[in-house]
Amino acid sequence: MMRIEELAKEIKKGRVVALTGAGISSNAGLPTFRGKNGLWTYIDPEKFTMEFFRKNPEEWWSIAKDLFLPFFNARPTRAHYALAELENKGFLEAIITQNIDGLHQMAGSKNVIEIHGNVNKLKCILCNEYYPLKDYIEEIKKGGLPRCPRCGSILKTGAVLFGEQIPRNEYLLSIYYSSKCNLMLVIGTSLEVEPAATLPRYARENGAKIIYINKDVSEIVGKEMEYLQGDSDEILEEIVKAIK
Repeated sequence: MMRIEELAKEIKKGRVVALTGAGISSNAGLPTFRGKNGLWTYIDPEKFTMEFFRKNPEEWWSIAKDLFLPFFNARPTRAHYALAELENKGFLEAIITQNIDGLHQMAGSKNVIEIHGNVNKLKCILCNEYYPLKDYIEEIKKGGLPRCPRCGSILKTGAVLFGEQIPRNEYLLSIYYSSKCNLMLVIGTSLEVEPAATLPRYARENGAKIIYINKDVSEIVGKEMEYLQGDSDEILEEIVKAIK
């Protein structure tokens, strides 16, 4: 297991990229999707496919509003603020996140690549325009079906559904930053879902070091990357202190 002081020295060399998953937001009270108590253990993932949404938009929104509205009230964790500080100091080049909560931006991070979209936005299924969720929040709470003011079509969540293509620009940017970094911090993700699962490979092929930070250590850790096991809030705060 790597020591924080060692990792701080590596971060000071610059060209660092963070790859984050739901674990970094768990201290914000947001659930993870996979794992022991993940959302998919009691919510049918088939209800969150693009096909189901197109066929049953009213039913989809009746289910989704209770799932997604807590994201709207969430606030960043200490780990989010620590990453924002590393970016502000010039060490962290980009955050590639699987998360849909927008907490990295709320904490002050600027270069955030959201490969699974953002739940704080709504997207028109016809003209692909985006709108802030906050403009429709009361209507959704009352059971209304949000519609595009431009074309009248139904709005879906800005988060990527199963069977929906991830945003191409974000996908290409995630590969770009992974391929050019000297150090990749993998935080709060099990690396089970593509394309995130493949990104450490791009970093490794470029000769980058990969450090895994999580409460639970994945099976791949030890074989392919070094790790720091523990709470991401505590670890990232300690890293920032060590750099100072």
